[in-house]
Amino acid sequence: MSDGLGNCQTPAVSGRQWTNGLLRERWFGLCAAGWAIGYIIILTQRLIQHNLPSGLDGKHCADFTWIWLSSRLATFGAIDRIYDYSLFSAARAVLVGPPNCVLDHFDYPPTLLLFTYLLGLMPYLIAFAIWMAATLLLYLAAVYAIIPRLAAIIVALTPFPVFINVLLGHNGFLSAGLIGLALAIMKERPGLSGILLGLLTYKPQLGILIPFALLASRNWRVFLAAAATSVLFAAIATVVFGYNAWPLFIDALADRASTLSEVPEEVAPLVSVFGAFRMFHASPASSGVAQLSVTAIAAVTVCALWARPIPHSLKAAALCSGALLAAPHAISYDACILSIAIAFLVADGLSRDFLPGDRVAMLMCWPAVILAMGPVPSIVSLVLLILVVRRAILCGEAATAPVPGIMAGVHD
Repeated sequence: MSDGLGNCQTPAVSGRQWTNGLLRERWFGLCAAGWAIGYIIILTQRLIQHNLPSGLDGKHCADFTWIWLSSRLATFGAIDRIYDYSLFSAARAVLVGPPNCVLDHFDYPPTLLLFTYLLGLMPYLIAFAIWMAATLLLYLAAVYAIIPRLAAIIVALTPFPVFINVLLGHNGFLSAGLIGLALAIMKERPGLSGILLGLLTYKPQLGILIPFALLASRNWRVFLAAAATSVLFAAIATVVFGYNAWPLFIDALADRASTLSEVPEEVAPLVSVFGAFRMFHASPASSGVAQLSVTAIAAVTVCALWARPIPHSLKAAALCSGALLAAPHAISYDACILSIAIAFLVADGLSRDFLPGDRVAMLMCWPAVILAMGPVPSIVSLVLLILVVRRAILCGEAATAPVPGIMAGVHD
């Protein structure tokens, strides 16, 4: 327990004291279950009213549209149409009907198509269901690997980014699942961990801090495995889709406006520091400077933590929090990664006890993530990073062995 001076020790009672405190498992589980049921009711109601942007109501007007369409075009070998906005829009009109909604420009690396290629061989609704089921299971598997309890999985279903990701059919679960599992198994399976991190390069903005953290901790096996996987991943995409896919991808990125939106006169709905400054009508230049400054601070903080002999759970929480904070282009569904950060923080608290104020701060982050919009995810990321730094300083550097099945002794 805490000795009153801020030094954390292994709890004297195997996790049961959690049931007597603010993070009571039954209370959390019931609240989370109620919230998750609320999401289901909302989705069902919107489905009945034919008002689901995901396309489950027969309307193809969601972000999954471009995921499915790009994979569809990839199966036809029409890579040039994927990265050309006008050709992509024309293909959409042919395949899924008149352009009755705004369709995002495809500007992901061709490596994403390796994840989604098979979806193009399926009807839209079946592809949507399989994509959501597979990526959601990956996300929940990552949470369970960190905190192996049913309550943790239920709570992980409640953040608003989860609802948005299901509603739009996006890739937030895939990103959070890859980094969560990679960090959860890093000490036991460094090779596999590196492979998972290498696969995350399909969304490079979320991995800005990863190589720096691995180098700072001299985690050479994970670093080399991640680097090799990244190169192999790109090489496979080149063989499958042709070398022209990469110049087309770079041209698509160059078409983005200074607002990071595909439409110059619009501001992208970002939840990053850049997006927060743009929301308050700051210029793109000043917003970019603010983002670069925060990214640099996050990088230095994360590297400093990873270079110290502190528990891996704290390092993982710092990297997940910093990853979202450092990304200039992050949207609400990307904030699913904050669930992973909170899970690692809770795991560390359960294995070494919580510091005064830790549980209150994390409980405040929970509704903040549930209501995530605008600059809120960036603020939550900063709060979580501060909690990690505080625990690293006050709890000392002696890493205790993880409590087997962190919550195994918690029943009700």
